[in-house]
Amino acid sequence: MSATTRWSLILAARGQGSDARDALAELCAAYRPVLLAYFRRHGEAQRAEDETQAFFLHFLQQRLAERAEPERGSFRAFLFTAAENHRRERLRAELTAKRGGGAWHVEDALQTLVDAGTDLATQFDRDWALQVLARARDRLREEADRAGRLTLFDALQHLLAEAPEADEYSRIGSVFGMSANHVAVAVKRLRDRLRALVGHELVDTLAPGADVEVELEWLKRALRAEL
Repeated sequence: MSATTRWSLILAARGQGSDARDALAELCAAYRPVLLAYFRRHGEAQRAEDETQAFFLHFLQQRLAERAEPERGSFRAFLFTAAENHRRERLRAELTAKRGGGAWHVEDALQTLVDAGTDLATQFDRDWALQVLARARDRLREEADRAGRLTLFDALQHLLAEAPEADEYSRIGSVFGMSANHVAVAVKRLRDRLRALVGHELVDTLAPGADVEVELEWLKRALRAEL
């Protein structure tokens, strides 16, 4: 199974047997950090862990994968909506139990969630973007390891998002027997490759025919940083 979580995983998770179970397992592993952060904003850490587990159980039991359609938009938006609906329903059940079934009181309390919805979506998007970037960085590091250049990668990785300090390329080059220009070229290649890997992470989470460059621009805005 590919390390990249894509729409193909969602579609595979609709089936039966070991392939569907593997698809769901990878799906949960890939997006768990994003969903854990989402639920953590609404309670203490232990409750967030429980809510995340409950969501994935709900995802499995209700066969939500069967409702996901690439043509309707990004998987990011689908997952946020599913998590938000799950959270609201859990809170609705809790409030109903506490209020003895008083629907008016429940809906009044839920209004606070509607008011905060935009900010929740923004935070979810940022977490998603950070997860995409982290997964791409992990893949880049794996590639460097396979190429026997892991030590150099570790020395350069902070420069993927930061401008070098004065003479930093020269200092790094002196350690690895490289000129400052060669270090600069190595950094540029890593940045270009990271951008490509981020694109691979994004491409199949989008609707067919969607412009990956547009999604890359979205990711930059979500992170408020240039790749």
